[in-house]
Amino acid sequence: MQKLFLPLLIAATLISCATQQNIKADFEKNLKNYNELVRWRQFEDASLLAADSISGEYRERLKSVKNVAMVDCRVMNVTYDEKKNTAEVTVEIDYYTHSSPRMRTVTDHQKWAYQGKEGKGLWRLMSLLPEFP
Repeated sequence: MQKLFLPLLIAATLISCATQQNIKADFEKNLKNYNELVRWRQFEDASLLAADSISGEYRERLKSVKNVAMVDCRVMNVTYDEKKNTAEVTVEIDYYTHSSPRMRTVTDHQKWAYQGKEGKGLWRLMSLLPEFP
């Protein structure tokens, strides 16, 4: 019995690690895609990554970015919590408005959470676009 238990334990551990690696890889892909969408002003597509709980408020925020032109988007810091399957990301966005051509920088504090069961879920944005003063 003990001879059978050890290989099963090892297999279960390896499967768990592979699943966790897939979840983290999915996060990195979604993070990159989301910030590219924001960078290129494809806000409607970016809003699809927002969690259902903030979806309406996120779409409402989109109205305020109509006259904003993005110049650059840089990921400054990523804090990934493997146990909770959450992440916090700091992104700097350089932009200007059509009414004022002076370039400005705003910090976007993104919160992400993996929603679903192990291996069958989605990374969702849990925070709104920043305000562009």
